[in-house]
Amino acid sequence: MKATKFVMVALMGLTGMVRAESVSIVQITDMRGQSEFEIETHDQYTNLVKQVKDEVTVFPSAVAECKKEWEANKDNKLPFQGNRVKPRSVKKVGADFTDRAKAEKKLEQLGKRSDKPKDDKKSKSAKPKEEEVKKEEERAKAFDTAFEMITTKMGEKLKRPVENSGLSFAPKKDGEKKEEPKKEEPKKDEKKAVK
Repeated sequence: MKATKFVMVALMGLTGMVRAESVSIVQITDMRGQSEFEIETHDQYTNLVKQVKDEVTVFPSAVAECKKEWEANKDNKLPFQGNRVKPRSVKKVGADFTDRAKAEKKLEQLGKRSDKPKDDKKSKSAKPKEEEVKKEEERAKAFDTAFEMITTKMGEKLKRPVENSGLSFAPKKDGEKKEEPKKEEPKKDEKKAVK
């Protein structure tokens, strides 16, 4: 009788260990609409989902406040570009993995698929006019400004920095370039060199 209870407790403990070691591949779409895949444990995934839910609840009010500020500023000639900024989203891709090596292999496959260039009809067309290029640059600058306004306002409401695709967003200072380190690429290169 005692042996049966011991075996049952041991099996329940092993089941808990397997659950704790399982990992998932998660697709994170940032506020600019760019996606990336990451391997997350169950705890990391639940924390990330909680963060994203908090951001989604604050997002509409932050956009509305930023739009009022934008329209109050007479220097802004273009309309507010806030409709191009979307709240972050998180979604699991496929089933959970108990073996991290298998998850990394699947992540590499997903990375190769997303790195393939898409056919752009615009790139095959004639060169755009200088006026069009200038307008597009102005729109991009307005979008960047709107993005910074929204993330700053959300950060104030959440009392924490708003993350952008797994990396914290810090507004750029004048003359400073924003560099995002890519942690996955050196590891892949090292693996290829070892093989």
